[in-house]
Amino acid sequence: MKRLTLPSLAALGLACFAAGAFSGCNAGKSCVSTREYFANEILGGAMKQCAGCHEPGGLASEKGAEFILLPATYPGFLDANMDAVREMAKNQYDGTPLLLAKPSALTEHGGGKVIDEGDENYEKISDLIAQLDSPVECPTDDFEADYEGVQFLDEAETLRKAALHLVGRLPSQDELNRVTEGGDEALAIVLEEMMTEDAFYERLTEMWGDLLLTDRYLAYTGFAVNLLDPAAVPNAGAWYANLGDEDSYLVNRAVAQEPLDLINYIVRNDRPFTEILTADYTVFNSYSAGLYQPDGVSFGGPDYTTFKEGKIKMLGEGGQALNIPHAGILTSPMFLNRFPTTPTNRNRHRARMVLKLFLATDILKIAERPIDPSAPTEYNNPTRDNPSCSVCHNIIDPLAGGFQKYDDNDQEEYIPDREWYTDMVSPGYGDETMPTSEYHQALPWLAQRAADDPRFVLGTIYNTYTALTGLAPLDYPTDAESPTYAAELDAWQAQDALFTKIGEEFVMADYNLKTVISGIVRSPYFRAANAEEPLTDELLAKYVALGGGRLSTPERLARKIEAVTGVHWVRPWDLADYLLTEYRILYGGIDADTITNRLTQMNGLMAGVSIRMANEVACGTTAYDFSRAIDQRKLFPHVTLDHLPEGASGQEVPDAIEDIKTNIVYLHERVLGEKLEISDPEIERTYQVFYETWKEGMGIIAGDPGATYLTWQCQARVDPTTQVDLPESEQISQDPNYTVRAWMAVMTYLLSDYKFLYE
Repeated sequence: MKRLTLPSLAALGLACFAAGAFSGCNAGKSCVSTREYFANEILGGAMKQCAGCHEPGGLASEKGAEFILLPATYPGFLDANMDAVREMAKNQYDGTPLLLAKPSALTEHGGGKVIDEGDENYEKISDLIAQLDSPVECPTDDFEADYEGVQFLDEAETLRKAALHLVGRLPSQDELNRVTEGGDEALAIVLEEMMTEDAFYERLTEMWGDLLLTDRYLAYTGFAVNLLDPAAVPNAGAWYANLGDEDSYLVNRAVAQEPLDLINYIVRNDRPFTEILTADYTVFNSYSAGLYQPDGVSFGGPDYTTFKEGKIKMLGEGGQALNIPHAGILTSPMFLNRFPTTPTNRNRHRARMVLKLFLATDILKIAERPIDPSAPTEYNNPTRDNPSCSVCHNIIDPLAGGFQKYDDNDQEEYIPDREWYTDMVSPGYGDETMPTSEYHQALPWLAQRAADDPRFVLGTIYNTYTALTGLAPLDYPTDAESPTYAAELDAWQAQDALFTKIGEEFVMADYNLKTVISGIVRSPYFRAANAEEPLTDELLAKYVALGGGRLSTPERLARKIEAVTGVHWVRPWDLADYLLTEYRILYGGIDADTITNRLTQMNGLMAGVSIRMANEVACGTTAYDFSRAIDQRKLFPHVTLDHLPEGASGQEVPDAIEDIKTNIVYLHERVLGEKLEISDPEIERTYQVFYETWKEGMGIIAGDPGATYLTWQCQARVDPTTQVDLPESEQISQDPNYTVRAWMAVMTYLLSDYKFLYE
């Protein structure tokens, strides 16, 4: 079986995109790199007709041709194909490179003559061969110059967006000052500091929880533990059943989140991220250790936040302790249960998930080809012998053999003496067959090769990019007839080059995941804010991956509300956050069980939730903020409740109006991240919300003096987060000037704004 090896991401000449942080290669540029020339003129042009036969499963590959061109569905296909072309170009026939001699039929070629000496495609291939010995690399440009018509966040604005996203808070004034003065270098340092905070690891848990979906086992107390056989894990029986409600909940949670805790442990301790696959240990807190009883792991008392390395301990059929070879999260009981196998599936599902989750490879996309339904009847073993099937099964079946020692029914049960199926392709990785002497540690053997695969780097970048931007990486454009094909190709090449650069930095940093996160946050894909004017179809296609409008998840919106207003949007009877309980699913969240994909666009129900949130948070925070000393306020530091825009006789009060607008400017920056001048039309629009609400309210009070009382829920009687009574001297129950309610209208207006709900 031919292994389809991807080259190192650092290999080959870098395109002009990759020469600098965000440089781009636009049509008509004076510099065209060898890599760009290969993508545009060779793969998409001169050698396009070669792909059908020379792709995996094609006629040439079936006949044993060593020259393989990967289709765009394979990650890293461009560099892999350039490497294959480079190797092919080294061989000659009568002084002519085989890359030209075969398609021009100067020597035997199964596909016959497909180009003529001297024609356009022949010359293009000749030009490429001439460049391969000394690839063209293009100089670095400033990335903003390569995205004409696009507005980008500056370093301080980027920091605000990143702080809310990564650690759920606003940046401090010191942090803002540092990045304003120090630029991108200072931004990288402050981001690194943020990634030491506990809140970052809460966010990291969410990022990988969306992929591993092990929070399914938090559905109710005991679900994760109930998956474990008490014969193999004795404390999953009577010991667990006799725990109190709180302890049993914490044990279950620790067991369910064990693979996520391992990821956090690796990142928190700046360990190589490859250890998520290769670690010969997992981590325990006192609760999971109480269940698994790992050797050499002990705690002085209940401790949920301290983690120690150890090995999961299970018993075999005879009650003997099993030596289970660990392979990071791949050997986690929760991973094995969340991605189960069956006697007929034979671990192929798990192999597919290893490819998808860690190696940036969606085998189902590779399998997108017409298949004759009658063809399998011609083969006794179609998955192994039918080329239409084996093109994928030759990839996944060897990986499936890595899980060979795990039971087909009791997913986490390890069976050391289990034998693998002889009617499948032998266990292995690519074209490397696993020696039978390694079967006793098949999964660590597989995991090490997956971690060494350049696709692991690409997969880590893909996962992080999607988590931070909400977008999938761009697919290579294949429709050369599309009117925007050139722009789509520019977009793909720019993103591919940036990912290559980040990947190189990731490897150089000993696979520190924080390097990837920082690289993406500082990239145009995270920092793009708006277009300066309407874009043409070509520019829309070119800029399709630029960010600026991702709907906040329920978890991030809940943290953002607290960061901006100082309070949570909680249910008064139990102080649970609405967005983390009854509105979590309604607002586009997931339960990791039946709902596994987050909604990325607002629908009617979600709009209703956001409006209720804006109303209730404004109601609960406005009077409360005014009850604080002015130097302790988060929302209204520039005004009092006596700041009225008009006097008793209806004349304007200029000083008061200026103070009101000054506070509105402050709110736009705090709530929406907008730095606006007091004369900006947006400030005037918001002021009109305040003024018209106040004017109408004063009319209501004039006709009904009892209307001075605030609605019960909107009074400043208690701390809105803790529900503890405020001192009577601080309470606000009436609003005789109608200014509390006018400012509530402003807060509702801002909290329901697109810029607050979206990132």
